Amino acid sequence: MSTYETLRLEVADGIAVLTLDREDRRNAINSRMNIELPRAWQAIEQDPAIRVVVVTGAGSKAFCTGADLADLPVSEDPDLARSLASIAWTGRQNGVTKPVIAAVNGLTVGGGIHFIADADIVLFADHAKLSDTHVAVGLVAALEPISLARRMPLGAVLKLALTGGDERMDAAKAHRLGLADEVLPADALIPRAMELARSIARHSPTAVARSRAAIWAAKELPLEQALAEGWRLIMRQDGHPDIAEGVSAFLEKREPRWQDREPGDLD
Repeated sequence: MSTYETLRLEVADGIAVLTLDREDRRNAINSRMNIELPRAWQAIEQDPAIRVVVVTGAGSKAFCTGADLADLPVSEDPDLARSLASIAWTGRQNGVTKPVIAAVNGLTVGGGIHFIADADIVLFADHAKLSDTHVAVGLVAALEPISLARRMPLGAVLKLALTGGDERMDAAKAHRLGLADEVLPADALIPRAMELARSIARHSPTAVARSRAAIWAAKELPLEQALAEGWRLIMRQDGHPDIAEGVSAFLEKREPRWQDREPGDLD
């Protein structure tokens, strides 16, 4: 793995832990992190040894406070500077097909919401809070609320987006509204994220990836199309070596030896 100035990427036992590492700036995304995040996600997707990702922030005060207004994120490619592709911070925004767990360890503001909205599983520390300050500085609150609206009630999303940070959502409310899947004491957050990551990493990487793809399709397609896509993925898995291996391992009462996924093999 490459080294990064604004991130920490640690990989062990099939699990990557990606830490937004600008604690002195509350893990805000600056021009350097804007460049490094797509590189880190590409490295994660290309490494067949990585089966699941945990994303968190350095320290205990903030998960990610969005764009650093003192050093705004700028794309390396001038042709992308004013396009949607210039905001490529999360796994989903970079086409990553591996499960992502967000371990929200503190305050999340504005653009930091992307990491929560795009994660597969969201864990909140009990002191974590969420706010959206875009309109307070004259910016449009659009991308993050659009993604949030797929996970929680519309009124709650609008209240966050339109109040410019005056309204903060605490962890208990995030859980009540379905945004946080679990709320934990701060010292239990990463252990629980790792417990879930180890559970996911134990299973067939291809079956996990195709299951994940089928479930996300249900949020993006009409029901009949989503079911058809789910069936297509089931049929794609039919005959995969992991099925025979999984049955053999079960009958022989041993741990299965799954086949590594290769980049781009999901379809």
